[in-house]
Amino acid sequence: MVAIFYRGIPKEVPGRPLLRSSVGLAVFTPDMQLLKRFAYPIVVPTDDPMGYDYNGVEDQRITRIGDTFYMLYCGYNPNLPIEHNMHICMAVSTDLLHWTKLGPISGDVNDYPNKDGVLLADTIDGKYMMFHRPMIGEQKDYSVCLAVSDSPMGKWTNLGTIMKAESDPRYCKSWTGAGSAPIALGNNRYLADFHTGNYYPGGERDYYSGYAVLNFGNLNLDRLESVVECRCSNVIEPETAYELNSPWPHEKTLNCVFSSGSFEFGSDVILLYGGADAYVLGARFNKSELVSCLEMVGGITRSSMISAATAV
Repeated sequence: MVAIFYRGIPKEVPGRPLLRSSVGLAVFTPDMQLLKRFAYPIVVPTDDPMGYDYNGVEDQRITRIGDTFYMLYCGYNPNLPIEHNMHICMAVSTDLLHWTKLGPISGDVNDYPNKDGVLLADTIDGKYMMFHRPMIGEQKDYSVCLAVSDSPMGKWTNLGTIMKAESDPRYCKSWTGAGSAPIALGNNRYLADFHTGNYYPGGERDYYSGYAVLNFGNLNLDRLESVVECRCSNVIEPETAYELNSPWPHEKTLNCVFSSGSFEFGSDVILLYGGADAYVLGARFNKSELVSCLEMVGGITRSSMISAATAV
């Protein structure tokens, strides 16, 4: 069975703000046949108007380490000062049904607004690794950063940026953020999905998803980008009806492929992603073919690899 956690927004809750996010759960077979969708969310925002996640439990990513499941999510509250209204927060579970929220994680990663946090399942040289996206500087500066800790629940120290968005003449600015928990390839190498967000000059916005091979055998603390062995940013771009023109109200067009979950099934990788800010979608890749394509294109990120994907 496959547990899929998704961000859900109620149409209306009397006495509560609109667009208030919670995390729901649905269970599927590995070939994506629905078995059960739970009627009520499993992780919900606090009812404290000044609480760290009053307006949303968002962008959840889950990693299993030992017998514990760790959910990192963005806790959002616009009632707080802007420099502290988004935190990377943690919830833990041993059965995927019952979750205990632990609040914002400790360390300098929450000294500024932050989101897109995800844990690596393995330790590297005895240290736990977290990918995150601090909101420092202009939006075009937002990038995938690496943090370390002695414990999944311990104090997290930001090391710096490992991957930035490539410039593209179609857009006036682009940024990037982490996706789901990276998949181990062996020898300290991992297959990691990520997203790139873009603004057009007219204000329209799109997101697409890419993949990178990360090699922690190459990790150099003085040059953190050395961990990225190869990458392609636009593996999947918005093109279907479920990825284009969000049905949610936006001032400008939002076309979106936003990855946040994945799992292995036989020789394939199933990527789970949000489409058009409204739907949960999936794509299937042969893992060996995907890695071979990434190794072939190396650091050239604008190569189309969409043909490697099959919708699920």
